[in-house]
Amino acid sequence: MKSQPLSGLDELMTEDEMSQAQLQGAEMLLELNLAEIRHSVQMSQVQVASCMGIKQPTIANLEKNGKDVKLLSLKRYVEALGGKLRIDIEMPNGHHFGMKV
Repeated sequence: MKSQPLSGLDELMTEDEMSQAQLQGAEMLLELNLAEIRHSVQMSQVQVASCMGIKQPTIANLEKNGKDVKLLSLKRYVEALGGKLRIDIEMPNGHHFGMKV
């Protein structure tokens, strides 16, 4: 059996299925990035939760449900890791607007 490129799957999916797959992919990337950032500073979920004054399951949920993270929660999470949150907005003309949160 000859293998097919993954791009061939696009043709088999409806627009709804494709949109859902893209949303899930974006969520997975954010989920991975939050946990990866925490690991890079060698902190556990328990340590981050303690810094934020919350319980560990809340951190697990924050990392798991990345797309639903409120900006204030993300700011507190990043600060608990010792970082500072910045937002970079890229406009269609290529201009960037950066701001501290």
